[in-house]
Amino acid sequence: MKHYYVLLNADGFITVWSSEKQEGFLKIEASEDDFNKLDFVRVENGKAKVDEQRRQQIIKEYEASTLTEIDKLKMQNIELRDSILDLAIIVDGLGGELE
Repeated sequence: MKHYYVLLNADGFITVWSSEKQEGFLKIEASEDDFNKLDFVRVENGKAKVDEQRRQQIIKEYEASTLTEIDKLKMQNIELRDSILDLAIIVDGLGGELE
């Protein structure tokens, strides 16, 4: 176990790690394996502890929100199409001709 310095969020999970003393940071002990793991590590009795249930929840949320590159391109294509249609309506309303 090594000493590290951390900041916690309102739920008590580590959001920032430092290997050097920082003003306003909490000094804790943690294994090198846990160093820099965010959002699912708590501090209990001055020691870092991985909350496995929270870790699994974060993994599931990430996997559910991950879009493939093709999905991202499809969404951009739809947004561009909608923008072009909006511009066409504006041009038509101003009396312009669309070619």
